[in-house]
Amino acid sequence: MIINELSLNENLEQNVPKKQESFPHTVFYAELQNYRNGVIPWHWHEDIEFFTVIQGKLRLSTNNESYVVSAGEGAFINTNIMHLHETLSETPVILISEVFNSSIISGGYLSIFEQKYVSPVLENQNLEVKLFKPSSASHRKILELLRQSQDAAELEAEGFEFTVRNCLSSVWQIMFQEISTAAPSVRSRSSQGSERIKKMMLFIREHYPERLSLSDIAAAANISERECLRCFQNNLNTTPFTYLLRYRCRAAAERLKNSEDSITDIAYICGFSGSSYFGKIFRQEMGCSPSAYRRENHR
Repeated sequence: MIINELSLNENLEQNVPKKQESFPHTVFYAELQNYRNGVIPWHWHEDIEFFTVIQGKLRLSTNNESYVVSAGEGAFINTNIMHLHETLSETPVILISEVFNSSIISGGYLSIFEQKYVSPVLENQNLEVKLFKPSSASHRKILELLRQSQDAAELEAEGFEFTVRNCLSSVWQIMFQEISTAAPSVRSRSSQGSERIKKMMLFIREHYPERLSLSDIAAAANISERECLRCFQNNLNTTPFTYLLRYRCRAAAERLKNSEDSITDIAYICGFSGSSYFGKIFRQEMGCSPSAYRRENHR
């Protein structure tokens, strides 16, 4: 399955497409050059995610850290972690993601697998991401197992579900052993910071056409303006206004593609004070003028 655009709900949670509810597992390809600016935007999901980079190099960012993942490498993303992917190479970036519910490897509710091996990882506040590099023998084995799982899911031969479950269970066993013996991380996951940033991002999503002030955005999470600035910097490595402008540009790009509205109307609809300012910001963000973007992408 190829996904060129994320489906997000009002809380920025990804609506992960699943072929069958009785086997909650999805494999999809993503080509980052097909996303705006080569970026898969901020999102999260309750499912576990493993991904491998087939080509190019990307940066994986979370609320607390950023990681560089190159071709031949992979990563684990824990549940409920806000994250984005962005291109870091001139070579087009292609990745394969495997997203699935923990029940596939934990079995029944309160099983020994869930209590002893799965929940401790999912509830580990120090573990957002784990990278897999082929220079490590155990990581080579993990990457090989992920490839087998992805291939089996794609071919859907008779009994492929057993292959997928067995591969992912083996991956989990290797990863669990490494996590258990590793020293604890100094940085811990801030659930409060994560909730605050989600509230403010949602507020911007709902009110971006309006004239927004820093105090408006901060009030969405019931925090001070200073804390709002710190929250955006620590979690997204940007400012509230830069995020707002980028969101307005993405909204404008959608209208340029899918509507017959004039560029001036789109500028005002998306919260810009005028068409010339809109053109300047749009060019900085998207790399071309609004009219050029419309010519290339209008449906």
